[in-house]
Amino acid sequence: MQGVEQAQFPEIRVAESELDEPIWSVISFEGVEAVGLAYEEAMRLLSDLDDRGVAGLSIVTNDAAARVKTQE
Repeated sequence: MQGVEQAQFPEIRVAESELDEPIWSVISFEGVEAVGLAYEEAMRLLSDLDDRGVAGLSIVTNDAAARVKTQE
């Protein structure tokens, strides 16, 4: 069915998984660290930030990250 849908609507991009979509963000206790990442990219960034001692890391959707209040 997927092949038929793409043949009928070639402008529609079919994702393998939402994990591959750039809908993920990395946040910390300090605020939003990055947005618009594929999940694998977010995992790498989270690991890198963790190695640097950044506290309170999490991967969330871009929508959730948009609601994060930054510290002033």
